[in-house]
Amino acid sequence: MLRYRGKKLALNIVKELDSFPKVQEEIYEPSTYSNVILTVLISVFGLWLLISEIQYFLQEHYIYRFVPDTDYESKLPINIDITVASTCDSIGADIVDTTGQNMMLFGELKTDDTWWEMTKEQQQHFEKMRKFNAYLREEYHSMKDILWMFDDYNTLKNKIFVRTDKPNTLPDACRIHGSLILNKVIGNFHITPGKSLIVPGGHVHLTGPFFGSEATNFSHRINQFSFGVPTKGIIYPLEGELYETNENAVSYKYFIDVVATDVKSRSNEIKTYQYSAKDIQRKIDHNTG
Repeated sequence: MLRYRGKKLALNIVKELDSFPKVQEEIYEPSTYSNVILTVLISVFGLWLLISEIQYFLQEHYIYRFVPDTDYESKLPINIDITVASTCDSIGADIVDTTGQNMMLFGELKTDDTWWEMTKEQQQHFEKMRKFNAYLREEYHSMKDILWMFDDYNTLKNKIFVRTDKPNTLPDACRIHGSLILNKVIGNFHITPGKSLIVPGGHVHLTGPFFGSEATNFSHRINQFSFGVPTKGIIYPLEGELYETNENAVSYKYFIDVVATDVKSRSNEIKTYQYSAKDIQRKIDHNTG
């Protein structure tokens, strides 16, 4: 039997029916600065993890696959920028290959009178290239990470300083630069004393008093020597090489093997080339052979 003990307020009735009792107000504690800082740090860390995962997903990972180059009909561009410690009047540059093609059909290289001693900006730029190539040859590293992801080197090799100031002395060096279009066959690019003259069946080199009377010094530095389209990440081992000698009859030879390289990404596809090089230098003495 129910007994009525008076009226109950509607709010009290609702509170009694609530399945989740309310916590008393005196139990609440105000937030502290340490809790706020901890919350912010956790949020920033979570955001950093999210961004890192997105970048890793979007990053291109190179997969290497080796196949024979069967495109024999295509041409091979070569890009050259070499400075030799002899005047342009005393040396000449040309190229021949096993097809016997007229060397004028390959294109023409420019020759500019310059000075062997570099400016401060040129010296700094050239030394950076030399140090990086020395690191590639001498230090242990993962080549795939350096060849395709070293952005500093890509910026370095594309920035060639041209001399702006001219010394008061006569030029004592020659800058040979430009691009040629070659056949995909064995060939020979050489810089020799005198000038080249095309004759039936080949060419000859003319030397003598009309082509520079001073002795020829083949000290040289290589600012650029590459094949194909310059591409981000590809290392050209001869760029940054410097050979100096005080002797006049010294021969420098480079033996180069060129490999076709296709770089495919999400956005485009580039066909270019890589190469390896070996070098030999020797003193030329016609008395000893």
